[in-house]
Amino acid sequence: MKDFFLGITDCFRAHRVVVNNGMAWAYFIPVFFSIILISLIFAFIGDLVSAIALPVIDMFNLSTPENMPGANLEKVWYFLKIAGEYAVYGIIYVLSIYVLFKIQKYIVLIAMAPLMAYVSEKAEEKLLGNSYEFNWITFLSDIWRGVRVALRNLLLELILLVLIGLVISGLSAVFTPLAVIAAPLSAFLLFIVSSYYFGYSSFDYLNERRRLDIKEGNRLIWDNKSLVAGNGAFFSLLMLIPVLGIIFAPILCPVGAVISSQKKSLHPKKAD
Repeated sequence: MKDFFLGITDCFRAHRVVVNNGMAWAYFIPVFFSIILISLIFAFIGDLVSAIALPVIDMFNLSTPENMPGANLEKVWYFLKIAGEYAVYGIIYVLSIYVLFKIQKYIVLIAMAPLMAYVSEKAEEKLLGNSYEFNWITFLSDIWRGVRVALRNLLLELILLVLIGLVISGLSAVFTPLAVIAAPLSAFLLFIVSSYYFGYSSFDYLNERRRLDIKEGNRLIWDNKSLVAGNGAFFSLLMLIPVLGIIFAPILCPVGAVISSQKKSLHPKKAD
């Protein structure tokens, strides 16, 4: 647990590193990105909800007639249909928001990969003394690896989330009292899984610059999983804050990973 909290606190310390080393300008890039992303999400959500809700409403015959019926029993049925229709829209809207904002974190990791690679490299240069000659091919390779890692982690996380959900639901169905603790237990497990994969992306930029392949990087990150999960927990919690999360998380987390790497000597100064 000590390393977990170290991963979180190092992300807090990252802001001072960013400001003191002339990288504060990088915060402005996610500002414009966040405006575009949030606008697209809310523009898209209405059409998405309608596309899903209308077939469900038709399937269960919840469409309400244009005029209120006269008979009392029919009035009750009329209001029940209205309640059912609004309930369908409400449930699908909430679920859609949850899924979109869940995916949003990976959209940020993918879209902000060039910026995250840049601030990670500059922080390493300042803190570890490792300098790298800029090369477009290498830089694009780093970005592509960041995108691939984010997509792979998204797939793995979704698989694990489904498995955890099925196991918890199955155990709750077999042993009903377990349902009391199933919800908080599953929420905790899902949070830890998500945190590990978010932190993975921040630390993998260091692995890429050491030219570690993904298998070697996996081993190094897994050996320091508590530290990595702490970094990802900071990312995940920060992303819960609208707008501010998108602005600060892509900057602070990769820089926090460099700070943690320096303290734990995970990526020592490279040989000249």
